[in-house]
Amino acid sequence: MYFYAFLCTFTDVLNAPLRKAEESIVFKPIQYALVAIFAAGSLAANAATREDHLAWLKMNQEATPEFAAGDTITIDNADVIRPFIPVEQQPTLIFDGMEMPIVEASDLTPRQDYLDVTVKHLGEATIASDGALENYAAGRPFDPTNWEPGSAAHGYELIWNYTYRWQFAGISVADVQWIWVRPGESHEGHEAVTTDNGAFAENYRGGGSFERLLRGSYQRVLMSHRSDLPEPYLWNDGKGFAKGTDFREYTGFDSPFDIAGTAFLILRYDDPRKTDDSWAYIPSLRRVRRISVEVKSDSLLGTDHTLEDFYGFNGRPLEHNWIYVGEARILAVNSSRYTTSHFYGPSGFAPWDNWELRDYWVINQIPIDPAHPYKEKFLYLEKETTMCFYANAYDKAGQLWKTWQMSKNWTEAPNYRPESEALGARKTTEVVRVPSFQSINVQDHQNDRGTLVPCFGNSYPTPVFRKVKRTMDVNYLTEGR
Repeated sequence: MYFYAFLCTFTDVLNAPLRKAEESIVFKPIQYALVAIFAAGSLAANAATREDHLAWLKMNQEATPEFAAGDTITIDNADVIRPFIPVEQQPTLIFDGMEMPIVEASDLTPRQDYLDVTVKHLGEATIASDGALENYAAGRPFDPTNWEPGSAAHGYELIWNYTYRWQFAGISVADVQWIWVRPGESHEGHEAVTTDNGAFAENYRGGGSFERLLRGSYQRVLMSHRSDLPEPYLWNDGKGFAKGTDFREYTGFDSPFDIAGTAFLILRYDDPRKTDDSWAYIPSLRRVRRISVEVKSDSLLGTDHTLEDFYGFNGRPLEHNWIYVGEARILAVNSSRYTTSHFYGPSGFAPWDNWELRDYWVINQIPIDPAHPYKEKFLYLEKETTMCFYANAYDKAGQLWKTWQMSKNWTEAPNYRPESEALGARKTTEVVRVPSFQSINVQDHQNDRGTLVPCFGNSYPTPVFRKVKRTMDVNYLTEGR
């Protein structure tokens, strides 16, 4: 289905539940009735639909906060934050014993060169009839000033703004931990808590039964449209290894023993119409295998994540249709008080951290391929950074399937570099000004399970060609394994 045909047909479908909610709106009673659907504990998957989500969003778009920076929200006054936390997330974040400190919204503006390049090229980028980005140089491609809810045209502009959000040159993470979690009373004694002489015990408070721990490294290097480089904004002058490439991304696993050495490499081309090249090294086969597009939307090594779910969305925009839904004010961990994620709560999924109220864009993702596992997904993108902090996906029957919550910390915080380097991060001296990818945590509400994915040893290093090539070239994917 092409872009402009989709623009006409889906707008009516999207707006129908919004109109229905608006016609019957009685704010407080309906809001609490919706919340009652989501009982404390795990969500009942058959109780949540996209209509529930859109009704919650519509009712709370004009909500006025009854709290302020300096307040700490507990279960006794938790109703004041319900208009500012997506309804599907509330059972995880609102519970007896919760403590949610509210802080002033911090300054998360990108680095000045990204802002300058945005102004320099504003108005040049265009959207083709199939949704592809054209005539784009660098910076933020589109001005959001006149976006209209329900618009597919503005949905594509928003997803391209998200795709080319400020990320410096990419991220390197020394230790990514993937922890399978089920509802349970305790994870005491699990290797996630006891490993490295209990170095991470403080990170995992609360409940939740930990089933399995995967560990490995991750790196993403951006090669085109780099605002930190002189025009034409190409790394290595767009030659050799970087030619025609948007980014390369490596995900490797060091433990446990049954998957140690498994690695994935994704090459995203600068041409938005060109399909990714993706490979996996499978130790048991002792060979590299090319992986298909479909694999990127499959479960990653048994976790509740897919390769496409990284960052909230990490796929190719042209494999989906996009609708701009509207705006929302949302509480999230935008600039953590910690370098690494700290969790607590009955299931061990709630961030133990500071929370900021900020403005967000909401976008609806609808896969084009009927074989894709999700029917649709909603992403919440913070306006200053265009980064994703919440998402929720629905199955083919339109029932809630998965929810994601993401936390960030600030690269310029005084404790960020020294504490990250102590955990194995690469040294960097540049001012980066990126909300660093701290954790992405997903819950599968139909399987009553989740996966915590905290990151340790994060940095945003200036890439060195010879070093990146050794990690990111398929010919070296098996080295040292």
